[in-house]
Amino acid sequence: MKIENYTLSIETRRSFEFVDITDRIQGLIKESRISRGFTLVRSRHTTGAIACTEADSSIHNDANNLLDCLMPVDFSYEHSYEGRINGRAHQAEMLGFGCTTWAPVCNGRIELGTWQRIFFVELYQPMVRNIDVVIVGE
Repeated sequence: MKIENYTLSIETRRSFEFVDITDRIQGLIKESRISRGFTLVRSRHTTGAIACTEADSSIHNDANNLLDCLMPVDFSYEHSYEGRINGRAHQAEMLGFGCTTWAPVCNGRIELGTWQRIFFVELYQPMVRNIDVVIVGE
C-alpha cells in the first residue's frame, strides 16, 4: 500500500466563496499513480470548510442564506476580537460544514456521484488557504 501526501494552496476572493478543487484533486491522484484506494481532503483552517456538493450556485446561495438565518453576523459572538464574521466562521465550520471529506479512487479516478464536486468553502475573508490531500491505495 502506498500513501501520498500533498498540499493544495488556493487564494480565495470573498467571504462565503465555494472554490471547486475537484480537478486539482484528480490531478494529484494521477500524479500519485494510485489506481484504487481512497483520498482524504482536509482544510487546515478553522474558518474554512470542505464540502462535497453540486456545482450549482443556487445551492451555494441557499447555504449562505441558511447560515445567515442560523448564525447571523450580528449575533453577540464571544469570540469576536477578530470581528463577528470571524466568530461566525468558526461556528459555521464546526457546526455546519466540517473540515474534511473523503472519496474512493477507482481506476485512477476519484469516484463521485453524478453531480458531486469537492469544494473549499471560504467562511471568513479572502486569503491564501492550504488543503491537505492524502491518497492511500495501490
